[in-house]
Amino acid sequence: MIEKSWIDRSTDLLKKACSKFGIQASLTELDNYGAIFTRDAVMSGIAGLLLKDATIIEGLKDTLFQLNKLQGSQGQIASNFHAKDNQVTKVSFGTLSPKIDACTWYLIGVGLMLKGEHIQKEDYQDSVVSVINLLEGIEYNNSHLMYIPKGGNWADEYVYEGYVLYDQVLRVWGLQLLGDVFKNKLWSEKAKKITDRIITSFKSEKKKYYLSSIYPGGTFDRFDLAANVLLGIVCGSQVPEYDKILDWICDEFINNNKLPPAFHPTIDEEDPEWNNLRKYHLYDFKNKPHHYHNGGIWWIWLGWLSIALGSRNRIADVESLTKITKHCLSTTDSFEFNEYLSADTLTPSGTKNLCYTATGLVFLSLANEGDDFSILQK
Repeated sequence: MIEKSWIDRSTDLLKKACSKFGIQASLTELDNYGAIFTRDAVMSGIAGLLLKDATIIEGLKDTLFQLNKLQGSQGQIASNFHAKDNQVTKVSFGTLSPKIDACTWYLIGVGLMLKGEHIQKEDYQDSVVSVINLLEGIEYNNSHLMYIPKGGNWADEYVYEGYVLYDQVLRVWGLQLLGDVFKNKLWSEKAKKITDRIITSFKSEKKKYYLSSIYPGGTFDRFDLAANVLLGIVCGSQVPEYDKILDWICDEFINNNKLPPAFHPTIDEEDPEWNNLRKYHLYDFKNKPHHYHNGGIWWIWLGWLSIALGSRNRIADVESLTKITKHCLSTTDSFEFNEYLSADTLTPSGTKNLCYTATGLVFLSLANEGDDFSILQK
């Protein structure tokens, strides 16, 4: 497993990021990373639930409480908010585009916290109904898939859009959890309908993984690690070929002593997508080849991959993934919970002291210990 010091340091970082307003994305204030981001805080909170850590669980509870208070009139959930001097000072629902995965991660966070009896149903029932109805409205055409704008999720400076797999899977997860907790048959049935549509729409005859996105007139068929590993965790028992997806990930990367990047292959300067990617950013351009969303290796998604592998009892693959990760950690003197690794040089890059990264390392360690991830399911 990863050395105990890294797990202790990861847990310590997550605890330090907790305040009475929620869990910050990072202890670094650069480029808005000091804000409390919905998706980041929920994932950090999931690490707390798995660790049974009272401080981090309370941090997630405080996050959800504030998001409930800040909820928009149509049900929308804030992408992030700032707190200073004992009050919320700034709320964002997305700058370049609306962040739809704030809604889905909120549903997941509420569902998991209700399942663990850390919050009360009556405090969140109206809120989750509003979110679920909002997502039904975004679906618009009763196709069981939401149409996501460019930058509408965690990969907020990447160039895919349309019916994005990642967002559909998260919606299924939220509906599964809340359908079970609230004994709402319609929500559970909706989750099944979305899953069925995912299987028929995103499975590719040419690729050994599910497509990143489909849209009118085409597909975005680069490999999306987050979407494909979450697919297995959320819908794995309903996707008969899911082990083949994991086989491909292992054969393409892990068995070749490589860590899988967030998206593969990279978009380089000769690629038709390059001009669109080059122009699309908020603060400065981060997506040069092998960096950031454009082929960077993100610790958080390696952590979710380890959970997907562990949940399928692929212990040898978890051990191989950990061995490569340990080597990367042991061969750098400058790792400070950086956001990602550049895939070409394995250099720690991006924002430091990131809870995303600490969370990924916690997940990887727990998978090595044979942790029971059943609390993540309905």
